[in-house]
Amino acid sequence: MLDSLFDFYRKNITTYRLLFQFMRTWHILMQVFFLLFLMSAYVLISGLCVFLLIQEPIVLKIGLFGFIGSVLFFAFSTWRLNEKAKRVLEHEHGIRSIAGIWRTPEFETLQADLLKDYLQEHHLYTDEKLKLLIEGYENETRKNKYPTLINWGIVVSLSVPLWIQYVTFIFKSESMRTLEDATWVLMVGVLFVVVLIAMIGFTKWFFGECQDAFLYGEKAHRKTLIERLQDARLRYRKEADKIDDENRFT
Repeated sequence: MLDSLFDFYRKNITTYRLLFQFMRTWHILMQVFFLLFLMSAYVLISGLCVFLLIQEPIVLKIGLFGFIGSVLFFAFSTWRLNEKAKRVLEHEHGIRSIAGIWRTPEFETLQADLLKDYLQEHHLYTDEKLKLLIEGYENETRKNKYPTLINWGIVVSLSVPLWIQYVTFIFKSESMRTLEDATWVLMVGVLFVVVLIAMIGFTKWFFGECQDAFLYGEKAHRKTLIERLQDARLRYRKEADKIDDENRFT
């Protein structure tokens, strides 16, 4: 039951099947430019820290030019994808969106109706069965988590001794002559550590949560299916309450 519903959802209801498969080139380009945007942001932040610490602007310049270029390309690809998506929705599904983004309430309703029709056809559109489906997919999601490829705790712990040696060398150098110099280095060092931790945390989140979405894998589809089943259950309850109210007054 779980496998058949998931297979139907993946092949007939996902956004990729209803929309992006008709515009694969621009969709892939948008993803590539987004990854370049992330990489250039990392280089820009690292270059800023290097510039503040040792007054070396080369990394900062590379990061700045790369960041500006990637933002422009990503913005253009997103705009182009949005415009093409509107035309695809109108041609394939009769959904018009003149202004704004392509994702409209009508598109959400289309996906919800397709799922409801399948559930009704297979006698799964009841509160109890929807609850069991949601619990089943949630259990599969917990069991199929991706293993951690890099233990960031070990990376940070191994980096601490190197950082201590680096800071000791800086403070003992001849250029460190005043309290202001030492304070400046300390502040930049703390900023660098905070930024590094933030970048590591974001990278861990990105590759843990978003990599499957970029690859259209089962994890991303299962998560969205759970959300849609929860919406379907809420919709079923509202419909049942409405029928009860109508029966009460007849």
